[in-house]
Amino acid sequence: MIKVGIIGADMPDAGELLRILLHHPEVEIKNLYAPAKAGRLVSSCHHGFIGEEIMNFTDKLNPSGIDILFIADDSEAGREILNRSDEWPELKIVDMSPHRFDYWESSGLEYGLSEMNRKSLVRGARLAIVPTAPAALALAALYPLASHLLLNSDIDIDVEMPASLSKTTDPKSVAREIAAMLVKTQASFNGKVNVTLSPSNLVRSMRTRVVMKCPLDISEIDKIYDSIYDDHSFTHTSLSDTGVSEVEGTHKCVVTFKKIDAESIELITVGDCHIRGGAGDAVHLLNLFFALDEKIGLNMKPSCFGDETSPKQQSSWFA
Repeated sequence: MIKVGIIGADMPDAGELLRILLHHPEVEIKNLYAPAKAGRLVSSCHHGFIGEEIMNFTDKLNPSGIDILFIADDSEAGREILNRSDEWPELKIVDMSPHRFDYWESSGLEYGLSEMNRKSLVRGARLAIVPTAPAALALAALYPLASHLLLNSDIDIDVEMPASLSKTTDPKSVAREIAAMLVKTQASFNGKVNVTLSPSNLVRSMRTRVVMKCPLDISEIDKIYDSIYDDHSFTHTSLSDTGVSEVEGTHKCVVTFKKIDAESIELITVGDCHIRGGAGDAVHLLNLFFALDEKIGLNMKPSCFGDETSPKQQSSWFA
């Protein structure tokens, strides 16, 4: 069994992560580090755990006793473990912390988006960073074009996201993240990435709309995307509009593409913003690190919950 620890186990992203890991057949949860809640039940701050057999929160942390550590907060404990990771050469670390991109490019962590980095993630990587949800969806749409050297203009990206997330998301930081990964794929790309955020009444879902120059017709574009994603388990394409209910509560994302005019294309991607660029990508990294089937633990909808304090927000699916 893979022994798991979580730093910041009382954070919302950690709750999403635990709902998946609790029924992952290859995982044993060994450490839920949350000093402020030491000794308390997980159900005291996360939905869905009443009656589940799971350890309590603790203020003790021993990296040598676990195989993979998830960092879900910005506490000093997580940063210290990352800085001292060489002391535990067998320990794998997945960074989900809110400000992980402040130090990402200088830290040596792999970018944990399998659509772009699957080979490096399964070939000896042990430190990885979970992409932000807006970047994960936008890059899933853009990567096939970048891999064919087709990014030859500025790129405009509008992110429709839950209002609660838009308050804590910096569009300039998201734009830098996307641009950095596009250049790694297509070194010749020198266009500007423009990101705008559009708060919505969605609870869990996110929709990105990408507009850029692309002279290819739809049939050629379809072939490119099929050649890239035909062996991927979670990213799919569609020639017709896809509603958020298709992806809510799952690790899937769906990319829809259509021509605006002869020279321009629109790419729309939908995904669950608490799973994609969050807990789902974290578990996906665990599966890749340990050479498991990438769908283990992610092939069913985990529990998801709306914001009970905001009745105006609506979601098409709840557990």
